[in-house]
Amino acid sequence: MFQPVTIFGFTLPLISVILFGFAIVFLVAVQLARTVVSNKLTSLFESKLYDEFLETVDEPLSKFFVPAYNREYLRLNAHMAKGDAEAAKRSFDQLLTMRSSRTQRDDLLFKAFQFYMQQEQWDDAKDVLDEMKSYNRHTDRTAECEKTWEIFGNGSYAYIDEMEAAIDDAPYALKVSYALMLATQYASKGDEKAAEQWQDKARKMLEQGKKK
Repeated sequence: MFQPVTIFGFTLPLISVILFGFAIVFLVAVQLARTVVSNKLTSLFESKLYDEFLETVDEPLSKFFVPAYNREYLRLNAHMAKGDAEAAKRSFDQLLTMRSSRTQRDDLLFKAFQFYMQQEQWDDAKDVLDEMKSYNRHTDRTAECEKTWEIFGNGSYAYIDEMEAAIDDAPYALKVSYALMLATQYASKGDEKAAEQWQDKARKMLEQGKKK
């Protein structure tokens, strides 16, 4: 019934050729649909249409092509872009319970730590920090996170001498961070005058940065 067909020197049954053709068409269609979904999400996010973006994340095509972890991460980015801290917190809490690759986990932990610190959710930040330390990866970044938590979350002023010695040679962004952390440390130490001086220095640095 089905005559053999010769392709590239190989003789195959006609039914195999037909099935192979269907497979190629299916793969092309899948790739096209995946690209359409990705482009739509990118366009909506770049246009700051975050509500429509979130609706698209939950559409059937997105659920089919985008893994659950990635969809929740997309929701997180939209919530943060909207400034919806409560919704972002829910996404972080969800993501931290989900399986992910090592690279994804490292990225998530650092991002979650920054978020919890900004929201002054010290216990959550400490839990994330403890996990970061347990992996013994990205040790320099983890050490900076530990300093930040100790200063803001634990009232430590143990890093005053270290930061005052390093601030002059630090890059701009780190210089501003050190000034703010020095202000906080002096406040914790009870030296309000020094705290105000460093607060003023941080403000002037930020103003100068805006003018550049």
